[in-house]
Order: sequence, then C-alpha cells, then structure tokens
Amino acid sequence: MNVQENLKLTSLYQEHLNSNAKMVDFAGWKMPIQYEGILAETKSVRATAGAFDVSHMGRVKITGTDAETFLNKITSFDTKSMDDYQAKYGLVCNEAGGIIDDIILYRKSQEDYLLIPNASNTTEVLNWIYKFKTNEDIEIQNVTESTTMISIQGPSSEDALNDLVAPEKIELKRFRSTNTQYQGDDIFIGRTGYTGENGFEIVSQNKIGPAIWNHLLQFGVKPAGLGSRDILRLEAGLPLHGNEISKDINPYQANLQRFVTIERDEYIAKASLQKIIEKGIDISLIGFKVFDRIIPRHHNKILNKSNEEIGYVTSGSYSPHLDMSIGMGYVQTNESSVANKVNLQIRNKIVEAEIIKLPFYKRS
Repeated sequence: MNVQENLKLTSLYQEHLNSNAKMVDFAGWKMPIQYEGILAETKSVRATAGAFDVSHMGRVKITGTDAETFLNKITSFDTKSMDDYQAKYGLVCNEAGGIIDDIILYRKSQEDYLLIPNASNTTEVLNWIYKFKTNEDIEIQNVTESTTMISIQGPSSEDALNDLVAPEKIELKRFRSTNTQYQGDDIFIGRTGYTGENGFEIVSQNKIGPAIWNHLLQFGVKPAGLGSRDILRLEAGLPLHGNEISKDINPYQANLQRFVTIERDEYIAKASLQKIIEKGIDISLIGFKVFDRIIPRHHNKILNKSNEEIGYVTSGSYSPHLDMSIGMGYVQTNESSVANKVNLQIRNKIVEAEIIKLPFYKRS
C-alpha cells in the first residue's frame, strides 16, 4: 500500500489542488508546501495578506467545572489569571522541565477552553493530559479532524476578515478571541498567528471550511504554504518544535521564561524548573546573520573564532526581509552575547556569522 494513502486530508485539500499547490507529507497530513512560490508567498504576507491552512494543528476542547484548575497543572502559565475570550501562548513541560510542546490556549469561560498543540505533538499532548487527569470534572474532546482552521496573516488581514463576516465588524486586540457566524454557521476567531504579522485564526466546522477559504481568496488574499510560514516564523524569532524546542530543552535555555509562571504549587514542572534556575543555564538560544549567501541548516555546528565547537544550528533560511541568510541555534551561554562573532561549519565550509538580537523582523 502506498504510504500516501494513509495521510490525513484537511477539508481544504481540493481547494489546494485547484490552486496548483505542491503537496507534501507533514506530520501525517497531506499539506501544501507552496503555491506560487515560497519567497513570493512570504513577501505577500509581509506586504498584504496570506491565507494558511493550519487544520493539521491540534484542536482539543477541555470543558467542565474543573477545567481551569486542571489546565493550571499542565500549562506553563497561570490559567486562573486569564480573562474570558483571552488567548495565551505557553508551553506544556514534562516533570523534568523539558518542553513537550508549545501551545496556544483560548479561554471562552472558566469551564470552556480550546487548546492548540502542534500537529506532530497532538497525540503526545493528549496522552499527557490524560496522564494527569484524575477525578476532575472535565471532558476532553479532540476535534481536530472534524474542524477546519485557517490563518489569515498580514497587514490587510483585518480587512479580509471583516469582509468575511460583513456586515459585522470584528475588533479584537492581540490574543483576544470571539464567536461569530459565517453564512449562518458558527465560527471562532482569535487574533493570533505564527508570522510576526497582524493576523487572525478561524476555526469552523469542516462543511464550511472551503467556503471560508474561497471567500478570502476572492477578496484578494493569497494562499500561502508551509514553506513561507517557516520563513515568516524564523524572521519573527519564533521557535519550532523539533528544532528550537524539544523535551531535551527547557524554557530558560529557549529564552521562553516570560511564558512561565513558576509560583504555582499545583504546576507539575515547578520543582524541576526551580532546580534548573538554581543550577544555571548552560546553553542559550540565539539568532544570527550570516556573512555569506549560503544557508545554514539544522545541526550545522556553531564554532567560536578559534573554530572550537560551541553549539549547533536549529533553523536557517534566506530572509527576504533582510535579504541575507539567517538562523537560530544554541550556543554555550557564555558565548551568547549579541554582536559576538561566530563561525558556522556548513558542509565543508567555514562561514562567518554574527549573533543578533531576536526577532529579525518586528512589525512596525
């Protein structure tokens, strides 16, 4: 049997084919890597707006009278401080403090949450949730395959969204959300994203996913694939699970400590994270620019100026915004200062780079 036959398809699969998308296997899903071209799509998002099918990402509903208390055990932030219809970015860490996944959590009410894990980690996050569920009054529903999630990102994304929901007008602050309707069907909208741009993410039932997608494209939003999404998140200095974060990396090494509220007795990673702080941080995540057109790749070695190994590359790409090669990686903390010059070993070539402050791109 062809492995491709076992891949999951989103409700937008036919729409991608209609737009001549190049499809790839990604985390068990058949997803568009590009349409017009990765660089063209990256520039479209920065200039106007792009639409991404992110239906492969997990969508887990956690409801019930104990939902808030339960989530406070497993998320890196304090769920009790969240307002209704607020969203928070954070982490799910294991008991040793390693990062199982980074997530977005939407709170609709004290008893109603929507958790968004990464596509490759949905099952692992669900297993982790079930591991710590005891006698709490909660219901856990994986609605990933019954729903569609579309991300509109870019300066014109708000105009596109309001055309979609007209005559209603959506006015959301960042990391806020709301319920509304499209053609009589309920949809959920959050002002969130993974590109460094203004943007929104729309969750709907599968039956109306294609209509929403086509409405956005008819408005003038360009379809964008996973290839451009990766460049955009790298320019924005955002981590990717499996690259910058993993169970072998803790939040302090990844410079994600601002998303950790450690002063909670119920938090399962509290003790381990406190010990990590006391011990000190051995490696730190850095961003760097490359003084060469060559593109650094995952696991390339990072060297000091004496060509001694001090770390490794986690992500690299050409940046259309900076018109140069950029990357992120881990180096020994004492080598992580901004403006520090380092060398990269890319294949058999030694290339000079400079550590710079993240992000590479910040929306003005």
